[in-house]
Amino acid sequence: MELKIYNQNGELKLTVNTAASSTWNTELMAENAVSATFTHPFFVALDVNDYVMLNDTKFSINKEYKPKQVSTQEYNYTVKFYGPEHDAERVMFLNLTDGQYELQFYLDDSPAMHLQRWIDNMNRVYGEKRWSIGDVLDAPKKTVEYNNATCWDALSLISDAFEAEWWTDGFKINLTRCERGDRVELGYMQGLTSLTQSENSSDVKFFTRLFPLGSTRNIDRNRYGFSRLQLPNRAKYVDRNTRYGLYEYVEESAFADIYPHYRGTVNTVRQEEKVDENDKKITIYYFDDIGMTFDPNDFEIGGLTKQITFQTGELAGREFEVNYDSKTMEWEIINTYPSETEQIPGKNLIPALGDEYIPWNFSLPTGLEKEAEVAYETAVNSYLEKYSEDMSKYGGETDYTYIDKNNIPLQLGQNVRLLSDKFFDEGFSDTRITKVTRKLDNLSMATIECTNMVGKGWKRTVDASLAQLQYVMSSGSNPSSGSSSSTSIDVSDKLKKNIVVNSNDVGYFKKKDVLLAGQTWETIFRKMLYKPMGGELSSSISTSDKVEYGTKQGRITYTATRNGQGEMTKAFHDEDEGKKLVFSAESQGIQTAVLTLSGTYTKRETHRATVVYASSDILPEKILNNTITVNVYRRWFAGVVDSEPKTSAQVRALGSSGLYTGKGEYSFTATNWKMIAICLPEGDITSLEIKGIQGNIIWDTGLVSGPKEIPVKDLNSSTETNYKMWIMNTQLVNDTTNHITLNT
Repeated sequence: MELKIYNQNGELKLTVNTAASSTWNTELMAENAVSATFTHPFFVALDVNDYVMLNDTKFSINKEYKPKQVSTQEYNYTVKFYGPEHDAERVMFLNLTDGQYELQFYLDDSPAMHLQRWIDNMNRVYGEKRWSIGDVLDAPKKTVEYNNATCWDALSLISDAFEAEWWTDGFKINLTRCERGDRVELGYMQGLTSLTQSENSSDVKFFTRLFPLGSTRNIDRNRYGFSRLQLPNRAKYVDRNTRYGLYEYVEESAFADIYPHYRGTVNTVRQEEKVDENDKKITIYYFDDIGMTFDPNDFEIGGLTKQITFQTGELAGREFEVNYDSKTMEWEIINTYPSETEQIPGKNLIPALGDEYIPWNFSLPTGLEKEAEVAYETAVNSYLEKYSEDMSKYGGETDYTYIDKNNIPLQLGQNVRLLSDKFFDEGFSDTRITKVTRKLDNLSMATIECTNMVGKGWKRTVDASLAQLQYVMSSGSNPSSGSSSSTSIDVSDKLKKNIVVNSNDVGYFKKKDVLLAGQTWETIFRKMLYKPMGGELSSSISTSDKVEYGTKQGRITYTATRNGQGEMTKAFHDEDEGKKLVFSAESQGIQTAVLTLSGTYTKRETHRATVVYASSDILPEKILNNTITVNVYRRWFAGVVDSEPKTSAQVRALGSSGLYTGKGEYSFTATNWKMIAICLPEGDITSLEIKGIQGNIIWDTGLVSGPKEIPVKDLNSSTETNYKMWIMNTQLVNDTTNHITLNT
């Protein structure tokens, strides 16, 4: 195939004919790349962002590539060009709300809003609205923790959280099961020249016998007879598709949110002002629920404190300890205190009419237990159905004439009915394409792969187990009277409930600080052991901070470190906001800017940089200043001469020199000398001493003469100044090395 390679400015760089082995590879949630192999008679390095066009899509190089030289006139290339979705590997997933630019944050929102954050981050590096949302599943909110993630990593986290697949269609990002197109039939000698089976990735689980473990929440063993929710028939396990053999599996957390519960609605809200044990004024909130027909105090479970979780409203997703008053039929919410000046509920985060909530940590009337058992059975059967199907991968090479004749789309997600009475008991398997490797010479000549379940795939960890997945019931299977279900993530590495610190200071945690549910243990320990120090600004200069008059000016490099601040809002130099400093893109909280100075140094110069970081949720706005001063001096010169210097060049050629900084001590050495010249830009010599010889010889007029004036040019010969010159002259040659010190 003839392939045209362009540079990032769209200029044609190379036209090559690719080898037969060159391919276009697409794999669901994994790769979209052109692998090109070719030879060329000249050495041409390929640069980052060089690209080719294929099917109206730009595929770019993501790192510099140099070919292999095999002779003086032949260079071999094997290089990959990546589709636009791979740009996500070089873009960090930041919290851009209010210009925070935070790398570590939680987002509790719908699938569409998680994807919108991804789009906002991708489009910020393009400087235009290039990416947009395509198809997105409709699912309840979920909390995802993003921790120094790239946009590529973020797609993995989002798809894991919502148990969906991400895929692209041009510059549209989708989050659904990748399944599209009218179903086409393929089989051996019917569009495929071969058909093979292979194992799926190790993180795709398969089992035919499931041992489910029901939730323990709201279960009173003394009354219910079991410590966990049971299936209606009290079965200990469920089988399906055992014709594949007996593969057993135990699952608990997927069913953790199915339990006997009542979904209530806030009717009226009232508040009372009180004083706590520290004489601090607090507000206590109460609400009633006219739809609740039982008394929670009649169903207490020994040792458990009543809790509620708000499902809607401003407090949605938050858990609180509560008390219930049987006389007033009101719930009292026990406050939490994120800081010494805040309480929750409080300000805008308060219960309101119509808010829905679920109370727990007590048992419930028998009818609600039966509803929960039915919902649990539905979830168990659905879960087993999902993972007891044949998870193998099937595929083969295509017959390009059949593909072209029947216009078969070779695209990810294409619905396929694979035909084979040898591979499948029913004679067919309904599946979809999840991987395509096409020949560049003929895009209908390909190897395809089909499966109903994909693993975590390329560049993603495989240590997550099914115990960390969660079953999400449809609205029709909710055991409550409402239509929503809890979708909180219940995994062992996260804090399940808020903790109010009541001990003395623990690291950087203070008494009454609140550790919020949902944080990972790593985040908690980091906050315990590390306190954000706030923004920092440092500088370095390419020259010394003490230079000779006439030295060419250099450049100053400024390094700004965010350290938990908000985004950088201003950057300028020399007290003038019009003189902007342009900082690089942020990498791990660090940005740099280079100020290039022009001309030469003729006097002392001071440069002052100012950077302003916005406030963050943990730090106030911070104004940083950095001052760097360059002092300018002329040089002194001294050294052995055959005759008295007459020109500037002869003075500057003297063997010893240094910056003359004014009154002080200066030293040099002289070997095999009879005459020495000493030249200073200003001042007078007050003492002149030779080590090993007593006395100040500056007053010995028989040995030292001067001073007399001599013009000396500066470093770049642009100006001239009158120096003072002293001459030391002896009758005999001193054939030793003398250490000479002078004071001015």
